[in-house]
Formats: sequence, structure tokens, C-alpha cells
Amino acid sequence: MSRLALAPELAAVRAHAPVALIELEAAYTAACTTIDRELADALRRRIEAAADGGGAPAAEREEAVLGFADQFVVHVQGITAGQREAAAAVVGEAGLHDLARTVYVFDLTTRLRRTLVRLYPEGQGTPPPHLGPPVRKPLGVALEGLHAASMRLRSLDPPTTELVRLHCARHHDCKT
Repeated sequence: MSRLALAPELAAVRAHAPVALIELEAAYTAACTTIDRELADALRRRIEAAADGGGAPAAEREEAVLGFADQFVVHVQGITAGQREAAAAVVGEAGLHDLARTVYVFDLTTRLRRTLVRLYPEGQGTPPPHLGPPVRKPLGVALEGLHAASMRLRSLDPPTTELVRLHCARHHDCKT
């Protein structure tokens, strides 16, 4: 697996939020290995393809998990009991939480990369600084680190931060 932190489109994050990038990479690395690697790879490809306006083909075993992911990236609250049950038949009832967190990380990473390419097209060629080895953490711990690092960022003014928070809460139909 290539180093996420070295991706050219993440140059702005390397410059302005290096701790958050280290935590994002830890979460991404954990997401790639927390569930079955073939399923994780299929999920990552499907989410990236959807962001590009297409869809990636799937094996029959993957279809239920990908259906869950397809709905998750559009509207989490729209996931039906049938979609949850079909995904649980593949990953197990205990694996649903890890599946949801894996989809969350892949969706977040894909959206971040696509957004930064548009916001900072000139930043694509910035050479990355030397980075130590990737940090390895369990997915839940990595997500806690990512959320904490993100909340400590102070690059945006308070009104913009609040607008982003409200937009995300509305999109995900939550009250955070």
C-alpha cells in the first residue's frame, strides 16, 4: 500500500495540518486491514469510483457490503434494515461496526482528496517532507486520534467552522 500522507493532493494538509494527516493515515491504514482485505479493497475502489461519477463492478460476495456502502456515502440514515442484514451476512453481526467505520474512513479520505485537488491545484507538485513510518493503531483508536486532531485545528475562523459543522450535521441527519 502506498503512503497516503505522500499523496500530492494532500500537500496542503501536510503544510497546515500535519498531525491530522498522520492520524488520517493511521485511520486509513487501519481501515484497509480491519475487515477482510479483499472487501476493504472493493469498498475503497467502489467509493472512489462513485466520487468520480461511476461505479466499480463487484463480485457476488461483495455486493451486499457494497450496497451498504453505496447508501452510507449518500445518506447514512437511509441504510435499511435489509441492507444491514445483507451486509451482516457477509461480515457478521459483530463486524458491522467495523464495516461502517471502514466505509466512513474511505469516504472521508476520498472526499478530502477530491476537494483538495480542486481547492489547491497548484499544490500538487509540492515535494513532501520526510515522514517517519506510518503509525499503526486499531481503527477505533485511529479514528479517535483523527477526530481529536481535527478538532484542534484552528485554520478556519469560528463562523466557517460552525457552517461546516452544521452542513455535516444536516447531511448526516445528526444533531452534533
